[in-house]
Amino acid sequence: MSSRADRLASPHVGVSAAAVALMAAVLVGCSPAGATPPAASRASPSSTATPAQTTPAAQPAESPAASPSITPPASELQEAALGLPLIDDSAQTPQYRRDDFGDGWVDVDRNGCSTRQDVLLRDLVAETLAEDGCTVLTGTLAVDPYTGATIAFTHDRVGGDSQAVQIDHIISLSAAHRGGAWTWTYDERVAFANDPETLLAVDGPTNAAKSDRGPADWMPEDPASWCDYAADSTTIARDYSLAVSAADRQMLVDVLTACA
Repeated sequence: MSSRADRLASPHVGVSAAAVALMAAVLVGCSPAGATPPAASRASPSSTATPAQTTPAAQPAESPAASPSITPPASELQEAALGLPLIDDSAQTPQYRRDDFGDGWVDVDRNGCSTRQDVLLRDLVAETLAEDGCTVLTGTLAVDPYTGATIAFTHDRVGGDSQAVQIDHIISLSAAHRGGAWTWTYDERVAFANDPETLLAVDGPTNAAKSDRGPADWMPEDPASWCDYAADSTTIARDYSLAVSAADRQMLVDVLTACA
C-alpha cells in the first residue's frame, strides 16, 4: 500500500463511522479487490546486527498467550475481531498500577539486551551500537507506522533515552489490565509488557498523544496505517485472550471490513 498525503482532520479525538468511511475511500484503488491487508510486521533488516528478536521472547510456562505468527487474512481477522470478548464493566477490577507489569524494560529473552533495545534494533535501519553491543546510538525509523514520517533517532548519552522515537504498547498496559491482565500472574504481565510482538518503535509525540486510548478513540494519523493497526490490535487481543470495550471491538470490525 503506497503512502498517503491525506490526513484525518482530528485523528486523536475519537474515531467516527464517517472517519472509517473516509479511510475506506482512501483505500480504494490502493489494493486489488479482495486483496488482504498488509502484514502486521514492520521489521526492517538492521545494517549492523541481526535483530535479537529473531529468537522468540521467552514466555512463562503458564503464559496465557499463544505465539503470534503471520497476520491472518482479512476475513479471518474480521471473524477474530467479532469474537473478542467484551469487558465486563460490572466486575470488581482492581486499580491499574504500572508496577504490576514490571519495572521498565527487561531482558525476557535473555539475549543480554533490554526489550527496548531489541525493538529499536528490529524497527530502525542504519543503526550504530554502543560498545555493549545492545544500546542503539543512532538510526532511522524509515517509515513511522503511525504517521508515515521518516524520523532520525539519536541516543541521549546523558538522559539515556530519546523522545523522538518511543516504544509503544499497541494495546496499552492499562487497556490490557482492564481486559483481563489483572487476573494474570506477575510474570505473565511482565512477559506481555516485554513481548516484541506487542510493541512498535513510533514517533514519540504521537505515542504520547495516543496515551492509553483504544481504537474507538484513537487511530493512526496516516489512514494508510489503519489496516496494520487494526490487524495488530486484533491479533494481540486474540492471542492474549484480552477483552475489549464494545466501541473498540466495533471499530476494529469496521476497519478490518474496509481493509478486506
